[in-house]
Amino acid sequence: MIYISKITLTNFRCFEGVTEIELSSGINFFVGDNNAGKTTIFKAIEFIQSARNNKEGWITKGLSDDAEVSVEIELVGEELSSLLENEKLKKYQAYLIDDNKLIIKRSSEETIWTDSKGKKKQINLRNIAVFNPETGIFENPTGIDNTIAALFDTQFVYSDLKNEDYQSFGKTNIAGKLLNAVTNDFKSKPEWLELEQAHEKAFGSEGIMAILEDTQKRIEDIMSDQYGDSKVEFNFGLPELENFFKNGNILLEENGIKTAASDKGTGMQRALALSLIQVYADIDKSSDTNDKPFFFFIDEPETFLHPQAQDKLIASLDKISQTSQIFLTTHSPYLLRSYNKETHKLYIFSRKKDEERIKEDTQIVLLPYSPSWGEINYFAFKVASPEFHNELFGELNNLAMGKKYNNGQGEVKERNIKSFDLWLSQRKGSKGIDDLHQNKNTFTMSAYIRHYIDHPGDDSDLPANQKRSKPTIEEINNSIEFMLSVYEAEFK
Repeated sequence: MIYISKITLTNFRCFEGVTEIELSSGINFFVGDNNAGKTTIFKAIEFIQSARNNKEGWITKGLSDDAEVSVEIELVGEELSSLLENEKLKKYQAYLIDDNKLIIKRSSEETIWTDSKGKKKQINLRNIAVFNPETGIFENPTGIDNTIAALFDTQFVYSDLKNEDYQSFGKTNIAGKLLNAVTNDFKSKPEWLELEQAHEKAFGSEGIMAILEDTQKRIEDIMSDQYGDSKVEFNFGLPELENFFKNGNILLEENGIKTAASDKGTGMQRALALSLIQVYADIDKSSDTNDKPFFFFIDEPETFLHPQAQDKLIASLDKISQTSQIFLTTHSPYLLRSYNKETHKLYIFSRKKDEERIKEDTQIVLLPYSPSWGEINYFAFKVASPEFHNELFGELNNLAMGKKYNNGQGEVKERNIKSFDLWLSQRKGSKGIDDLHQNKNTFTMSAYIRHYIDHPGDDSDLPANQKRSKPTIEEINNSIEFMLSVYEAEFK
């Protein structure tokens, strides 16, 4: 499998300076704050593919005109060497690193390199540059700028989905790609051969050409009189198969009524687009004629999908990711329930000045099995879930085993929450229970919340004048923040 193993951004849009992101060959989840740069990663791949010459549209705002903007990607995979046997891609063979890696870059920085014939050549924003492991520099061999489409394919589904993104049957759109993949051998079918014969009959010498014969002759006479002898002939070649697709569209039927997909609601349109992607992924990988990698970039796939549908979608995408790399931006905790650190990668984006711009899942190491679903939801979405509260409480309890409290008179004992509760009550920032939050022999809100989560409802051992109230989300969040501060102070 060929995939993007690393992407490096330099002064690209909202990322000032140099930003490197290591990627998984499976599903890459981008989560976090709005406007923190998640979809910018998608745009970086478009930048690599595009020959657009407008530096101002890509560079970080506020930087000087002399600042460089660039995107660099590393393509990795054992199949790379065989892919480069393609006639269009043979130029890359000299740039293959360890038989399984290519490094490609597009940059606004103008550089000069010398080719094998000693000729100096310039590289700028219009050019694709490929790293030469022997010379140690990026080069732009003749003709390589037109090869990106043959090197890898992409499909983008943005949250602001437009009709043409899925409805159009053009070659670059998902519906067109699907149709071309499925109908690849249609030209050998009797139906196409019959169409060729019918076209020749209608547009050949016995058809429309006979009608146009006089018109051709009149044009020839004028041309000969004014410019010298010339022959004129109208030609009506049989259109390519994909040209017939251009006038097509997709109809959806509900309750026996067929309607153009473009007339349906946004939810239905998005469901159609995602369905096309899933079908195309299966068909594309079942074909022996196309070895180039296919990368899917899906922005907020959970949009207009209820939780159960999200579960089904991520299961399908997980299957696709076994053969095609996938990039997802999401705000949905449900999509992350299937997170698997062996085949997935998680990146938490933040635009807060006091936080890392991009934090990887490998940096979340609170628990022995980190990152858990509860952890991800807390650090990515600030969701203070009961699951994460209890995971954190349990881990702190284990770490605190043997710790002293009450000036050394007490010790946190194994499987003894009361002793841990007492130790916790003496940590900085601890908050005790109040009149509405009562458990027998409980001191901290953290222990109270833990008990309530595990054993909700009334406590029959409490005196009649004491109450037991369900903890609020705010209280759970405050307790998590307190326990995280204890973790930082005592065990990190």
